Amino acid sequence: MNLFGVAAMRIDRALSRIAFLTIAISATAFARASAQGTLVRMEDFAPAELRKAVFVLSAPQTVAISAVGGEPRLDRGNGLFGKNKRSDDDYDFRDNDNYNVWPAAAWILDARTRHVVWDLRTAETERDHRGVRTFNGSVQLPAGTYIAYYGSYPATSTYSNGTFSLASLLRGGRRTNIHYSGPYVDDGSFHDFRFTIRGEGRAAGEREADDAERAFVADAFATIRPDSGGSSSRVAFEVPRATDVQLLAIGELRRDDQFDYAWIQNADTHARVWEMNWSNTREAGGTRKNRIAEETLHLPAGRYVAYYVTDESHDPYDWNGVPPFDPEDYGLTLRVTDASARAGVHTFAWEPVPAGQTIVQMIGIGDNEMRSEGFSLKRAMDVRIYAIGEGITPDGDLDDRAWIMDASSRHRVWSMRYQDTEHAGGATKNRVFDGTIHLEPGNYTVYYASDDSHSFGHWNSAPPAEARYYGVSLFPASGQLDRSAIGPFENTRTGAIAELTRMRDDVRARRTFDIDHDQRVHVLAVGEGTNDEMDDWGWIEDAQTGRTVWEMSYHMTERAGGAEKNRMFDGTIELPAGHYVLHWQSDGSHSFGNWNADAPDDPDSWGISVLRADARGH
Repeated sequence: MNLFGVAAMRIDRALSRIAFLTIAISATAFARASAQGTLVRMEDFAPAELRKAVFVLSAPQTVAISAVGGEPRLDRGNGLFGKNKRSDDDYDFRDNDNYNVWPAAAWILDARTRHVVWDLRTAETERDHRGVRTFNGSVQLPAGTYIAYYGSYPATSTYSNGTFSLASLLRGGRRTNIHYSGPYVDDGSFHDFRFTIRGEGRAAGEREADDAERAFVADAFATIRPDSGGSSSRVAFEVPRATDVQLLAIGELRRDDQFDYAWIQNADTHARVWEMNWSNTREAGGTRKNRIAEETLHLPAGRYVAYYVTDESHDPYDWNGVPPFDPEDYGLTLRVTDASARAGVHTFAWEPVPAGQTIVQMIGIGDNEMRSEGFSLKRAMDVRIYAIGEGITPDGDLDDRAWIMDASSRHRVWSMRYQDTEHAGGATKNRVFDGTIHLEPGNYTVYYASDDSHSFGHWNSAPPAEARYYGVSLFPASGQLDRSAIGPFENTRTGAIAELTRMRDDVRARRTFDIDHDQRVHVLAVGEGTNDEMDDWGWIEDAQTGRTVWEMSYHMTERAGGAEKNRMFDGTIELPAGHYVLHWQSDGSHSFGNWNADAPDDPDSWGISVLRADARGH
């Protein structure tokens, strides 16, 4: 053997002695700590449960930990945490976002810093053939207060059977009618899950745990903790000079969607200055959808509003997966560590729509509502519109929406379009438009239409952050409302020659009019058409000959907004000088004031109008 070989053997023996010595020391420390008192004991977990225990160490020491959890495990026949029916051999569990998430694990937080000081998922463990992971060892901890957590979420599906017993639940019993299924549940191995900590210390009372939490947020000027089942909260604050604000937000997000998240906006301009999303967050522990944002924002002097919103699932009241490392700080925390700057920061009352400043306000919109309100401007004004509605597809129409028409020309001057809205919090389909438009002097009509589901007081999923403002509000873009700029509303059309509008069911209406010289006239006709035929329509007749000189047909119309069957002709025709009769005929359903589907964008024009061509810009 050469010298290199001899040297290698000596090094190998030395490493073996070091490894043996390390194991011996660790075993000795574990044995010594195990001989001390029990600080935490958790066992007999349900298949969907989070437990915590707080303990205090009065001096630095080595504590003994014994913990049993479960690694990611394939749900046979269903895929991992899902319902993929491919065989085990064909199923690539890495397709699932949670392929590397332990469904059952233990961890310890420093109660004051909220930092993880030990985690079963990163510890050296022993694995059995079922995927059960066991740790028996020790960890050195400074004196302090600690929180031990165990998240047991091995159930991949649940179902109920029998009658729910409220009395049993109030007695502290488990809901025996809830049944769980999953790989660790089906083979019973979840019964092995446990967590024990032994050392020289004591269990902490609730007050000590609360004191530790208060110490963590002592320099915070705003904390938002969500309620259960879909909630929203906001805090308005002012920074008198440019200030660094430390932000901590824990929520639920996916790459392409936000469920529980925060944002900060300018209180005066409503512009968002920061928003929690996938790219500015990192994993927060537990299931992959738990995300944390932790950064410092440099905010110029000004007024701001911080929001935190949640949907109806996976929150501190009812986790549907392994929670984040720090479940009690789920929400938003804002702090200023500079004492002099912190002294100047203060909160104040704020509403997205200023009280007493609205030009038009239609809120609290329910199912199947069609509302309208007119207003008149005596002078040009920049107007802010705050409108909340419902929309699912970015390239489709909103289901609950607002729009504004020029009452004289019947031109639409603003529409609530999906691409111009933002997520309004709660369910993804909640959308908000929060912006300004410029309006010239004139008369305007504001409309709001809703469909038959998900509206104020009738939510079928989590409501938006500002649920009470569901609808539309108009107010000055800046400053106070000058009432002298608002005049009496006049619902008159510019250049009307003859009209039959607001037509109802089963109508046969006629009106005569004269044209004193050959000219082009503008015809606006809004009616109902299906299957290439018109059900509500109008025409123009020569009064002398009885000949129809123009008639509304399906193929000359386009969609009029709302239901597909709402059809509109909006164009010009030539009429010689003469005497004419304007006609309208409707069937027994879907007309002004009695819509059986979504109303058109200009319901007041349901019927037919003949206008001077120059009045419509043609």
